[in-house]
Amino acid sequence: MNKDNDAFFNARKSSANYVYAGVAVGIGSSSYWNPDLIEVVVDESGNFILRLIELEAQKSDALISSRKYLPENSTGIVGTFCEYLERVIRACRSSADSREDEFVLLKTKLSKAEKIPVTSAGALRASTVFVEELPLTDQPESLARTQSIEKILGEETLNFSGTLRLSGDKAATLGRAILVLDAVIRQLDHSDATFKTWRGQDRSQPLKKLLKKNSPAHSCLRAFISGKRFSGTTLDFEKLVSELVEIWSDGGNRKMNQDDVRGLINRYFPVAARISASDRMPAIFDVARKFLASAAI
Repeated sequence: MNKDNDAFFNARKSSANYVYAGVAVGIGSSSYWNPDLIEVVVDESGNFILRLIELEAQKSDALISSRKYLPENSTGIVGTFCEYLERVIRACRSSADSREDEFVLLKTKLSKAEKIPVTSAGALRASTVFVEELPLTDQPESLARTQSIEKILGEETLNFSGTLRLSGDKAATLGRAILVLDAVIRQLDHSDATFKTWRGQDRSQPLKKLLKKNSPAHSCLRAFISGKRFSGTTLDFEKLVSELVEIWSDGGNRKMNQDDVRGLINRYFPVAARISASDRMPAIFDVARKFLASAAI
């Protein structure tokens, strides 16, 4: 209820289906902790992530506030949240709130889910991105950790242009950057697989599928994405950028030029370098969306 949190809340509301405030919820073994915000993220496959968010004015305080949840029992937190939803549903019913049916549906789905990952995130009130997001320590498998876009964008921006001679690692990172950006720009970011699985799906991976369908167009991009680059490669980057301009302008929300696309790739490259094979796509897509929002292209 802190008015200082309004800017962050309003920014998150723009991407939310339903928002509710006014019923308190205590989280943790002591039930004394009240997160500033709780988000339920649902992907296209119906999988959930429950995210506890703490907002502070300073980064150090945000890290301390969010990390206090890490030793807690994730199953217990999900149970507490379902109890909270029951109180929300009763409040909606008593006031004829039209959101009642949606919260009933959400509670039903959460109650039936076998396992719901829980993460704890810290953010600055004056920002719209997380300084850190970590899975609770009792999670059965590793969850992708959201990187701070502000921190990454504060690093030196690359300047790929002309003809590139790339090492195997840099070529792999560049390919990774293009695949992820393409999926988000063309709004085909609907996978819960690990990055390794998603990248290797020749039939359903969005960019690979498009390139196969449009053969022999986009020859430079096709050769780069499908090529084996363990020992490095030489790449006509300007040709590749021009082909991406055509694809992203046709499939995205706005027309792009070569400077737009070149800038996006150069700036997203350090973000892509942090993606590991076991990271899950919902978290990777979430970071990419924040990046594109911050890039304001």
